[in-house]
Amino acid sequence: MPHHALDADAQPVAVLSDDVRALAEGIAQALREAERPLVVSGLGCGSEAVLQAAANVAWALGGAGRAAGLCFTMPECNSLGAGVLVSGGGGSVEAVFKAVEKKAADTVIILENDLYRRADALPVDALLSTARHVIVIDHLVNATTPKAEVVLPAATFAEGDGTLVNNEGRAQRFYQVFATEGEIRESWRWLRDLMIASGREQAATWGALDDITAAMAREITVFEPILNIAPPASFRVAGEKIPRQPHRYSGRTAMLANITVHEPKPPDDPDSPLAFSMEGYEGQPPPPLITRFWSPGWNSVQALNKFQSEVGGPLRGGDPGRRLIEPAQVSKATYFNETPAAFRPRDGEWLVTPLYHIFGSEELSALSPSVAERSPQPYLALNPDDAGARRVSEGEEVELVLDGAVYRLPVRIHPALPRGVAGLPAGLRELPWAALPGWGTISRV
Repeated sequence: MPHHALDADAQPVAVLSDDVRALAEGIAQALREAERPLVVSGLGCGSEAVLQAAANVAWALGGAGRAAGLCFTMPECNSLGAGVLVSGGGGSVEAVFKAVEKKAADTVIILENDLYRRADALPVDALLSTARHVIVIDHLVNATTPKAEVVLPAATFAEGDGTLVNNEGRAQRFYQVFATEGEIRESWRWLRDLMIASGREQAATWGALDDITAAMAREITVFEPILNIAPPASFRVAGEKIPRQPHRYSGRTAMLANITVHEPKPPDDPDSPLAFSMEGYEGQPPPPLITRFWSPGWNSVQALNKFQSEVGGPLRGGDPGRRLIEPAQVSKATYFNETPAAFRPRDGEWLVTPLYHIFGSEELSALSPSVAERSPQPYLALNPDDAGARRVSEGEEVELVLDGAVYRLPVRIHPALPRGVAGLPAGLRELPWAALPGWGTISRV
């Protein structure tokens, strides 16, 4: 393991082939010689051991006097925020399934999520059929929406305000770019009205985003710092809001000239200190409210250094957002010492792992026809030796049985996969949800 090669006090791996040992020592040497070493890992493999190994390497570098960065990537934009919510006292999806099954709850509200992308179809079907009422609040039509009794149109991220927790645990405020039209509303407004209708009187006081943010911070204390990550909606500079539009913005009358030559009043925004206008404070706003980088003589983002305390440094006033989780300050880290057993292929079975694609693996890319053209069709990736042993060639169809589900897929030869491991594209709309990684059987059709 590289962390033992970096720190002799770390527990060594008892059985290691010469090739793997040489590779680990080479990685350790490269990290020792790096000026700014960075260890990147993530949740894509579904392996806790991989995360622990990445932490061990970063800790070993720190112990060797080479302070290293450690970055964990997340599956989706607010995955860590959802995790913090659950650890701070919120309920899990599994708890919802159990509550409905035991008749402890009779109404399910699904907020901007397709449950069929999160769990096997059978338990989801059971949940939606058992619940007395199913309400979906979403801006997309997906496999869950047809099962709902009521579907409420939600605003997209570009049409609403809120707080996002990124992969480093930094909470940052985001503001709407477009004003909503018709019956479209931000999800929290729908939830507030549902709470009022069900007799939750405290929700009647939530008139603006600041109100519900404060209520959430009181209820789940880990979110208390989000009250201070951006100025409140009442913030003004010399009595003026911060304009979203640049002072060179033009053509506002022409945009609606086919309807009227009279320029309509800009939409109101009670949830932020920003205005849907080019009129307002023209100086440099606080970092969380910077709508664009511009300075006389500079173009677009080239003006960024005019907003920084120094070139390449933090923004004047500090970078926006605040981390909700911080690493513990210890003199010497305690390593994860449970070394997993080396992978061994099973006779007649394959470990099926997820394979990620730039287009198709995440939900939104598959909904744009032009982008969806770049998404792969469903396939099963095999090592060339495994394909040869099964007497299948590129493009030939095989049958994969995984956790009781049966998939008929064409084979794609993938030399990077080790023997005994197969790959299944993650997130494709054409493939049903699968618990990956998992063991499955493969046979010719």
